[in-house]
Amino acid sequence: MATMMEMRRPELTASYSPARARWATVRIETDSAVYVGRVFVPETKKRLSDVISDERMFLNLTQVSVNDSASIESFVALNKQYVRTIRVLSESEAAPAPRRLN
Repeated sequence: MATMMEMRRPELTASYSPARARWATVRIETDSAVYVGRVFVPETKKRLSDVISDERMFLNLTQVSVNDSASIESFVALNKQYVRTIRVLSESEAAPAPRRLN
């Protein structure tokens, strides 16, 4: 007579989470202005700091308020060499890209 043995799977100690594109709302100070806007962090980058330290000269912001103005600029490109400080205000996942139907 055979006996039933309970088989257990080893528990995973670290969970794998694939990188996802997301938006970071940031406050950026330069010598002449303060910018609050959104920076896109693509799937190829793990952190906002990867976007900041990549080889591109400019940091692209969308939905930007300059010096606490009530008006919102749709796009601003900041030269990274003029940035004094960057503070992350919030982060959220980017909406998935629409799929093309062929």
